[in-house]
Amino acid sequence: MNLANLLSLSRLVLSPFVMVFFARKNLYGVITLWVLAALTDFLDGWVARNYGEISELGKILDPLADKATLAFSFLSLMLWFELPLWLGWIYIIKELLQLTGGLIFLKLKQKVIPSNYWGKTSTFLFFVGFFLYCINTQAGVIVLFIALILSLIALGTYTKKILEKDATS
Repeated sequence: MNLANLLSLSRLVLSPFVMVFFARKNLYGVITLWVLAALTDFLDGWVARNYGEISELGKILDPLADKATLAFSFLSLMLWFELPLWLGWIYIIKELLQLTGGLIFLKLKQKVIPSNYWGKTSTFLFFVGFFLYCINTQAGVIVLFIALILSLIALGTYTKKILEKDATS
């Protein structure tokens, strides 16, 4: 287990605490976790690239930690802060489909499809949207909707990559 993977793992372990802080209506705690998630996300990528720690495990842990933090944030906002249910459920269903497809591809091909621009941009916008939602619900929903569209585009690009790799195998 290298440093980059430990940073991703720490983000994954901390992700359920988003719900704990939301349940207690502790937005400072939530924002602190979001900032920690952003910092560890940046640092794990930086460490992996600059110290040669890119690994197959890291390619799984990093996006899994992001997805867990986002899913707990969506669930919390839907439960306690009246986030439109359709927005959260589309995201959660899309992530379950993407995760299932990625696991099947990993099992069959022993390869991981790395995240791309669409996925990274949508993740960033989701966090911006969550923060905005906490201070201005309308602005937050707009940014979250845009992030959801980009996330669906990412799903399409990952699916295309899997089908292309499958066709060439």
